Amino acid sequence: MDACCEPQGYDRVFTGRQARLDAARYRKSGLTWDPQRVVDLYRDGTIGGDSVLDVGAGIGDLGLELLRAGMGEATSVDMSPGYDAAAASLLAEAGLGERSRRVIGDVAAHPELAGPADVVTLMKVVCCYADAGRLLAVAGGLARRHVVLRYPRDAWWLRAGARGMALVGRWRRSDWRFHIHPERELLGALEAQGFSVTRTERGGVWRLAVLQRG
Repeated sequence: MDACCEPQGYDRVFTGRQARLDAARYRKSGLTWDPQRVVDLYRDGTIGGDSVLDVGAGIGDLGLELLRAGMGEATSVDMSPGYDAAAASLLAEAGLGERSRRVIGDVAAHPELAGPADVVTLMKVVCCYADAGRLLAVAGGLARRHVVLRYPRDAWWLRAGARGMALVGRWRRSDWRFHIHPERELLGALEAQGFSVTRTERGGVWRLAVLQRG
């Protein structure tokens, strides 16, 4: 595990206890809908390549399942060190540690933490960043072929909810906030780097976009 950690109190929100709960749920039931959708897109050829960089990886279940699906290597980046032990345990159980690398830190502030990958995934991550454009600039620079982005819709009632979540962050003495960004700004940040949207999926609170370079 490599580290360049500036958690900004994220470890008070995304804790080791939460990681253990997530790992137990994964062992029992497998992937939740969001990471499973990415694996499905890989299997049906919507996204392709031999390597993945998963930003905001949590317990690393997405990278693990993409390795099982045929990818050659996976790099998982997360800002909270609380997830590291659970992620390492899952990799050891799967026997895939030699094909996986895990990094603790903020890749937006420290792009050198991760090398290029064919696919970069950001599943429910941009909502943790006030400056999503900076994060996407780094992600786009590291993606050789595809970016998969999962983000909340821009709705007034979600913005109101985000303000309520800010109170929780302050109560936990954490800088973590839930941010709602206009969809056009998110996609435009990647399009400015030569990506184009090849697929979008909408349903409920969350949106999913697949972008391809060139």
